[in-house]
Amino acid sequence: MDDDRANRNFGRVVVKERIQTIPSGPEDKGFGLQTELISGGRFFSQKGGLDAEKASRYYGYGILTTPSLFYYAGQGWNLGILIAPRVGVSEGRVVDKEVLTIYDSEFTALLSKDISSVQLAFEVGRGFNRLDRYGFFFVGMSNYGSASISFASNIRITGIQLNAKPELENWFGPPWTGYRREIYGGHISSEKTFFWEELRFFHYIYTDPNHNTNGQILSGQRVFGRYSYSGMEFQSKKFLDTWVLDLAGIRLLGESKSSTNPWTEKQIATNSYLGYVSLNSQGEKFSFALAGLVTKKDKKDRLDSNSNGYASNFAEPRVLGGYSSFLLYQTLDTINPPQFRDVPTRENPNFENKGNRIYGIQMGWDWYSFFRTDLFLNRSDSALGKGNEVIGKLSFLSNDYGKLFAQMSASYTVMDPRKTRVLITEPFTVEEPKKEYLRFYVSVGLKF
Repeated sequence: MDDDRANRNFGRVVVKERIQTIPSGPEDKGFGLQTELISGGRFFSQKGGLDAEKASRYYGYGILTTPSLFYYAGQGWNLGILIAPRVGVSEGRVVDKEVLTIYDSEFTALLSKDISSVQLAFEVGRGFNRLDRYGFFFVGMSNYGSASISFASNIRITGIQLNAKPELENWFGPPWTGYRREIYGGHISSEKTFFWEELRFFHYIYTDPNHNTNGQILSGQRVFGRYSYSGMEFQSKKFLDTWVLDLAGIRLLGESKSSTNPWTEKQIATNSYLGYVSLNSQGEKFSFALAGLVTKKDKKDRLDSNSNGYASNFAEPRVLGGYSSFLLYQTLDTINPPQFRDVPTRENPNFENKGNRIYGIQMGWDWYSFFRTDLFLNRSDSALGKGNEVIGKLSFLSNDYGKLFAQMSASYTVMDPRKTRVLITEPFTVEEPKKEYLRFYVSVGLKF
């Protein structure tokens, strides 16, 4: 359902915290049970570029889960247990065909206590988490624990610690056959105050523990690192009736070390940033947005002691068209791995991604309560060159029998590499031709 949320909120995905799903009405006191059936999936494929890039590349993922919330709502006390077995099936071909069946489960204990005008809340277990509204840092499953305190002044302070892996893993198997990547930190947020709808400041530390890249003892390259992601998110209240300003910024600092022998150690430092702005308007039928995304560009073309591209293993942004956008994800780039990933991977973040600058326009029209069309016009400047993109998107949403959502899109991209290729030796060179890419994306969600 995140594709629908992002499409209607200009890339912003806001979901309830688990503790907020416990009913709070006077008639809901005592024991209770809430259960749902959720199924869905996504599929995308793309072609284009030079002959070496024209192999058919695709990825599809389907999931079935049955979240059940067992709760007790008392006088100032709320207790809950959330259990959600998940079965996922994925198939993809980037180089070779790969089919995976994933068995996983959310299992989370919830507790909240009201003390005067303050609410304390605790969560611990395994579950799906979002650490930022636009998906630039973390979206995914993890083992986690969190504590928060909410005040009557609409200020909320949250601390969280979680362990996660970027690739899909079976719950039985075990899920931590490799190593844990740890994230800890927190955020402070303020809602509906002064001129903002929401204002958040966050700071997270991401640690990549010392490990062998090939998983074998006394062989391969050892890698470990530590990075900090500090940022803010801002959404204004409406002005001029329908207009809203969204802002997001992240500062990335850290370093990693790698070694093939104890006496040959290599260190790479990262000092990067990400900035996002969106000026958008939502009318009765017509919606419009101007948006821009900028990540710092590394001036050098090789890994060195200062690799200043922006990257995150767990990012899943839905701005500027989201998964429909080739310019945002650039999954055909085999030389410089993308800063954002739409296919699970075992690789570490590559902070040598040269950055990216994308600017775009979104125009949407709600024809009926259940049918919507969107047009995106994007332009980018990245390691692939300068690109122009057109995305057409159709969305369906029905709440008659449960909830049904479907989205289909196609994008056409023209890239100018702005590079020369050496044929034999200088000065025998030729300008690389412009490249064309087609990308198709479909997502479906069903909830009862």
